[in-house]
Amino acid sequence: MRWVNSGTAAAALALLAGCGNYSTEDLRFLVALPTRDDLRVTPPATASAAGAVLDPAGCTSGTADVWLSAKPTSDGLNAGVDFVVSLVDVVRRVPPTAREENARRWGPFPDEHHPGREIQIVMVRSFPYGTEERPAHEYRFEARVAGDPAGFDPVIVGSFDGASARRGSGRVVLDFDNMWKVGINDLTTPRGRMEILYDRMSDPVTIDLGFSTGGFGVEQFGYGYAGFRDGSGRFDFRIRNPNDDVLTITTAYDRAGAGRAAVTYTRSPASGGGSGSFSQCWGPAACLTYVRDPANFTCGTPPCSFGTYPDHCVPVPYVGPFPVP
Repeated sequence: MRWVNSGTAAAALALLAGCGNYSTEDLRFLVALPTRDDLRVTPPATASAAGAVLDPAGCTSGTADVWLSAKPTSDGLNAGVDFVVSLVDVVRRVPPTAREENARRWGPFPDEHHPGREIQIVMVRSFPYGTEERPAHEYRFEARVAGDPAGFDPVIVGSFDGASARRGSGRVVLDFDNMWKVGINDLTTPRGRMEILYDRMSDPVTIDLGFSTGGFGVEQFGYGYAGFRDGSGRFDFRIRNPNDDVLTITTAYDRAGAGRAAVTYTRSPASGGGSGSFSQCWGPAACLTYVRDPANFTCGTPPCSFGTYPDHCVPVPYVGPFPVP
């Protein structure tokens, strides 16, 4: 690829200080990059820590603790999103260093947080549906030891299809291992990879986040979120409880936060091992209205099951197949 340079290395440093202007075409590239709001997982307020929005004593049949774990889990996922976007945001602070008609490059320039390291960002635009239709973008955020003739290692690789990140679909892969390899990691940087797939072309918006090794306080898992404009949605997630049991949870909920969950679990060796499943429904205040728990996993005093389905479960929108409680 033949680049048209916009300045020398000294000029690049000036760009890092915030000097220079964006062209209209530059801005068309930038709108393809995701923002925090584009990638954040947002279950409703009732899926928060017990006591924040409800009085557990007012739940005569108990609280939906599984549902209440959704918000802390989403907070961990959103911390991962914030980590990605903080790296992406570097291109929003400075104009490109080099331009082609359908490509932009930022850098190479020093990583201000990691002395002796350089970063570079490359974006390429194409028109697979025709020049009058929506474009597609691919981008790479790369890093290397300053001056290393071996070249750059990719840290973020992404693609996007649509007019802007708010009205399209995309994929972002963050390679934590390459961050450690190049030396732009911090002590809290996870290992492995995080992959995000998002689609904002329709209602509901969908976001899938996968962690190959876990990180940001969440378990290794392929997390799934679907959010309708009216506030209802679906959230698939995984947690580890204080007994070290692993629970894999599928939830669906209405705009008020009432909903249902289908859960599979694997007991830790300390809990005796084994696996099983249970289902729950709850109202807007996260009070349980129905439980099917044949192995009595969810309560201290059996039987844990009560209520009837669907009489004690509010209707919720299904996004894809949902297990019947």
